[in-house]
Amino acid sequence: MTVTSFNEAQQEQLKEIGAYLRQIREDKSVRIEQITAQTLIRQAFLEALEEGRYEDLPEPIFVQGFIRRYGDALGLDGVALAKNFAINFFLLDSGNDGKKAQKNSSIHIPLAVPYAVLLTVASFILFFRLNPKTPADSVAQEQKSKASTQTTVSPPVAASPTLS
Repeated sequence: MTVTSFNEAQQEQLKEIGAYLRQIREDKSVRIEQITAQTLIRQAFLEALEEGRYEDLPEPIFVQGFIRRYGDALGLDGVALAKNFAINFFLLDSGNDGKKAQKNSSIHIPLAVPYAVLLTVASFILFFRLNPKTPADSVAQEQKSKASTQTTVSPPVAASPTLS
């Protein structure tokens, strides 16, 4: 079984749209090389689109763009044509998709922990850089200021009574 990014509904839509684009191109007698030059889409992709060979095409979102540009090149409403190709289908045939989704969603929760730790460390570093006083420095500064006030202020000398 070939692994493809298109589900069954998309494959059917792709065949119908591709056949329609081919029919319009042939009715207008436009060569596929002209469409390739005008849309800048590889000819191999255009041929795969026309023939409904979804296995040779890139992801559905790109194919939707190809359809729009191809339709515009043929003078059709490319936007409306591209909207007919639904890209929002979910693949329902694989049973492991739910497990993968659960595993991927839990990856984001642990990433918050290193960010929180990094933020906390950065906050502490910033705090101590902006406030360089440490408790030991403040005690030493207080003792120094007490000593300087004691040396600058001389105690009053009491006048001694003189006996004459």
